[in-house]
Amino acid sequence: MKRWPMIALLIVQLLSGVVFSPLRSFLPIYLNEQLAYSAAAASVWIALGQIVGMAASMLGGALCDNLGHKQTLALGLVGFVLSSLLYLSPLPGWVMILWMLGSAGMALITLGGQSYLIDVAPPARLGMLSAFYNWGFTLGGALIGPLAGWLLDFWNYGIFGGALAGFSALGCAFALGMPASRGDLTGVRPSLLRMSGGYRDALRQPRVIVLGLLRFLPTCYWGMVMTLMPLLIKRSAGDNTAVGLYSTVSLIAAALTQLFVGRAADRWGRRIPTLAMLAGVVTAALGLALSAPRLWGLYGFGILGACSAWSLSTLMPSLVADAIVPIERSRALGFVHLAWNAGMILGSLLGGALLDMAVGLPFFIVALLNGGAWLLAYRFFGRFQMRETRNVKCDHRQG
Repeated sequence: MKRWPMIALLIVQLLSGVVFSPLRSFLPIYLNEQLAYSAAAASVWIALGQIVGMAASMLGGALCDNLGHKQTLALGLVGFVLSSLLYLSPLPGWVMILWMLGSAGMALITLGGQSYLIDVAPPARLGMLSAFYNWGFTLGGALIGPLAGWLLDFWNYGIFGGALAGFSALGCAFALGMPASRGDLTGVRPSLLRMSGGYRDALRQPRVIVLGLLRFLPTCYWGMVMTLMPLLIKRSAGDNTAVGLYSTVSLIAAALTQLFVGRAADRWGRRIPTLAMLAGVVTAALGLALSAPRLWGLYGFGILGACSAWSLSTLMPSLVADAIVPIERSRALGFVHLAWNAGMILGSLLGGALLDMAVGLPFFIVALLNGGAWLLAYRFFGRFQMRETRNVKCDHRQG
């Protein structure tokens, strides 16, 4: 394996995480405190951003095949640069537009980065390298979390937004300097119009639909948590530093869990780690339903849920690589990311709408949904177990 392309991707991913985690975590607080929006209204804003992300997900698969993987990644980081400026504007219209651009950028970063990862990572090490890839978001967010909370408590949103824009611009410049991946050099360049037919062909495959559902259902939990946790922790603790501390601790724990899960997936296959992490999401959702709004419950079960959700993200590139042929992977990743956006929308809207009715109610609902996801995953691996086993054995011979 040539190390430099993978190292370059990890650096870009780290810079993306430094921007995305505080950009997303503090948006509900900004809308609530600076623009006087309620939790329900803030959740609608988040959901609208995810709708834009859904559209960008479908386009992103085509862009990966036409522009190339690293160019798609860099284009997404341009969206982050612009979106960071929303914290400098008191005008709701501009804030909305800039948030939309950031949501589209997130989709392009995900698709460009994951496509590049699958191209440059040896199959025998894809699980572990996926963990390091996702470390960019988890550790990047962990490193910036305390600083972000400090900036907001002792300075202002203008300094905060300017810092995020600077990190985004650095990541964009670095992405453009990355080596071309195998897909960038040899990939087919179909027209954007013909790509719609390619999506129809991919969606006729049951395994693509199942992968989408396995992405959608856990993300319903994550979308809810991303919207509600900053608000609930701020209400319980009374300051922004507590929100930043939670973000840091949960992301560090998630990074360590990702490393363990990625290694386990390479050694023993994807089945047991996937089922275990889905069980973790169910447990976290039930725990939050029973313990919220107590701060110890928000921290404890929130951290468990973060570890499980981020580990499922680590496993997804391996699941796609195992189940989908190379020529269809960009479009499959596009559909999977569309499912991620749909889950974020549903989770965010459910959380915002039901929080004032009963604090535990939204978490009970996502616990039930992810119980269904666990059963679906169990059947999925029963159907594709032979292929996965062969892949794991072959990978170890290659290693």
